[in-house]
Amino acid sequence: MVLLAFVLVVGLWGCSGLGVPATTEELLVRYVANEDVDNFSAEVNVGMNVNALGVRATVPTTTHLRAANNTAHGTIEVDLSALDTRNYTMEFYAELLDDALNCYIGTPNGDATTWKLWKIDMTSKIDIRTITELLSASELTVIAKDSDDKVAYELTVPTAKVLETTFDITAGSAELGGLNEQGILDAVGKDKVRVGFTEDCLMRSIDSRAMLTFKGAETNNVVVRTGIDVSATLDDYGKVDPAEVAIPNEVREAAVRTDEPVDVIEVIGADSPLAGAVGKRM
Repeated sequence: MVLLAFVLVVGLWGCSGLGVPATTEELLVRYVANEDVDNFSAEVNVGMNVNALGVRATVPTTTHLRAANNTAHGTIEVDLSALDTRNYTMEFYAELLDDALNCYIGTPNGDATTWKLWKIDMTSKIDIRTITELLSASELTVIAKDSDDKVAYELTVPTAKVLETTFDITAGSAELGGLNEQGILDAVGKDKVRVGFTEDCLMRSIDSRAMLTFKGAETNNVVVRTGIDVSATLDDYGKVDPAEVAIPNEVREAAVRTDEPVDVIEVIGADSPLAGAVGKRM
């Protein structure tokens, strides 16, 4: 009851009116109490530095999305100029349900778009133990960020702990480039995720870096080393019209269920020098 009362007070008064949050728990309670927390726009930039078969290349990917009422719409743009091939853009919709995250992924097919439906099982709930472990591994600091004056607080969380929590709430085993869940956790090592919040305790930025090494069926037993830099900026809280991001009926009807949402060869191109290394799963 005390927690509920605090959430109601924050919702009525606002985060900045309560002063500086003293703990991670206090910051996150204020965050979820914001009425516009699920209405925002975001730009996510991912820089991938790939090293395989003597080929070194940087592949920037930019995601633009707008979200409202647990539904999002956006595009993912992959800059493949470093591989001397055309750039690639895909469109997507996503909706968060009680038991699943439905992702509708549209890939260009000439003048048309082919739609896939990728379902992520969300029936496993976050329990108190999971939340407690995540919070205990987090560190809250009050900062003044020169690069973004809207960031007032920063939460630092070990990347491995974020991934562990993700694995806990999604059913099934995770695998990436031949790495199982433990392999992924070992690969990220001591990397950190830094999440910036505004004075109103709304999420403003996300920054993370990781180095992964793949070797297995998905890479045709060729060692592929990938450095991943992620940065995101969130804005326009409360300004997104839900009608903008609603999933059209024609997309729902056209989407074909899949367990392979992205065909890597389709993205980078069969004639890419990395095609033989990255390959499809064998």
